[in-house]
Amino acid sequence: MEVIGVASGRPPTVNRSQGSSTVFLTFEGTRDAKVRDRDTRIRIALADVQAVRLWRLLGEQLSDAERRATE
Repeated sequence: MEVIGVASGRPPTVNRSQGSSTVFLTFEGTRDAKVRDRDTRIRIALADVQAVRLWRLLGEQLSDAERRATE
């Protein structure tokens, strides 16, 4: 398995086509590896049930103050 580290100051994008059960998360940044082209885009396709689980898992990692800041 290859682990790819990406540093990004840009917020991720989330897209879902109307009627689709797939959610796409896209992260853009630069690879931390010494490669020829460091610009990198990682696109992750999640089934809607996986997106719901990810939402819950992310929420568990936030402090109460962080949760209030997003409301």
